[in-house]
Amino acid sequence: MVTVGGTLSLLKWKVQLGFLVVLFENMDIDPDPTHVIYDFMILQKYRRAGVGRKAAIMAFNMYKASQMEENITAISFWRSVINEFKEGNYTERYREERKKYIQEFTTKI
Repeated sequence: MVTVGGTLSLLKWKVQLGFLVVLFENMDIDPDPTHVIYDFMILQKYRRAGVGRKAAIMAFNMYKASQMEENITAISFWRSVINEFKEGNYTERYREERKKYIQEFTTKI
């Protein structure tokens, strides 16, 4: 179960494993606003066990991810998960003015 703007839980374990924050860009002018994964964190003791990857894939319903350029671990994680999820069918760009990488994709059919 993923709760937008709240906590991220995988019900199998019935514990909070981290959190996910989703922003809606252009919500005031676009009837179908872009959903952006703004913040994503898995508690340290659950990392490197596939929990983050599973949670991220659960959250991929029209979202894009972005990472600050100095967060090498996050960049690597999101590239790997999105590449697997979209089988390489995504775009990545770097926004110099914000010093961040952005991966964009769609789950619409």
